[in-house]
Amino acid sequence: MEQLSSGLVGLVLGAVLGLALSVFFEDALKRGIAKSARTVRRALARPPAPEARGEFSLGLLHTSVVLVEGDGSQVIDEQAVDVIVDPDPVSLPDDVEQLRSEVAVRQEALTAAGLQSHWNGPTYAVAGLSIRRLGIDESPGVHLRLKSTDYFTFLATQQLDRELPDGATLRSKYVDPFAPADVPEFMRASFGTYTVVVTADELTLFAKRSQHVGAFPGCWDVSANEALSRSLDSHGRTPPGIYDVARRGLWEELGLNRTDYRLELLAFDIDRRTNQWGCVFVAFLHEITGSQLAERRTRGVADKWEHDETEFVRFTVPHVVNHLLRPDRRNNWTPVAPAAFHLALVRRFGRSYVERLTAQVLRKRADG
Repeated sequence: MEQLSSGLVGLVLGAVLGLALSVFFEDALKRGIAKSARTVRRALARPPAPEARGEFSLGLLHTSVVLVEGDGSQVIDEQAVDVIVDPDPVSLPDDVEQLRSEVAVRQEALTAAGLQSHWNGPTYAVAGLSIRRLGIDESPGVHLRLKSTDYFTFLATQQLDRELPDGATLRSKYVDPFAPADVPEFMRASFGTYTVVVTADELTLFAKRSQHVGAFPGCWDVSANEALSRSLDSHGRTPPGIYDVARRGLWEELGLNRTDYRLELLAFDIDRRTNQWGCVFVAFLHEITGSQLAERRTRGVADKWEHDETEFVRFTVPHVVNHLLRPDRRNNWTPVAPAAFHLALVRRFGRSYVERLTAQVLRKRADG
């Protein structure tokens, strides 16, 4: 009888203990499921981690430009840019030489027919670019090495995605397998200056490229741009001066004399999509207003044909950023233009201020 009583007590205790444990584990399981659900909901509500990109981006506007040096906060002094021209010109492999020959034949045919054609001007290719720090403030210095090439080589090497007889493309053979600085010299067949102009009454100028230019026809661009020319920018044996090339562009496209503005070099860049190299300037006009600049341009400038349209926009962060992000413009910029206008804003207002106001603009556009 005593054994039966003990057995019943043990059975009851076991049942109670089992019930308690089941309740405990059921509650723990419910808490775990609820916690997991909250975690999933938070993960779904959280924006995805940003993709690691080296190219300049502004909200939904993505470019193919990499800023090699400079963020707009420091000026690269004119005396801190060393340019050396190698005595030997670039040499072309057979497939690129064939493309260049086709370009020459095509342009000669257009000329003979009296149609718009391109002149094979003597230009430069980028053989090397190195950055250094100068003085106790570690201001930037640049060493740029160039080789001789021509405009037809540039047009040939811009056919990056054309299929070659061996089934490859220039991009797959000579660009994609390399880091930007290691791409063969003949594929770096241009160097350009891109200048943002800010008028005395705080306007900036946007220019739309003509359909007749060789690169980015019909795209909106910076205020003025110019490619290095061996015939125009090198005097005798003297290497070209990068600042002087930008000054030539401002004169030929806008009729601005070097005494009309303060010119500042802000950055060096590479457009990875086209493999074009260049640098970004900002020119702050001393006294000339937007209306005066527009009127001056109507009187005639040397390279007015390069741009079909121009627009003035108030030089503030919200105005410029909203203009860059216009739905009808967002995919119709030259690759370097958005980065150039951003750098010019940073130079005038400071990086923290520009980043803060840009973020506000992007949030408003996302909410709107």
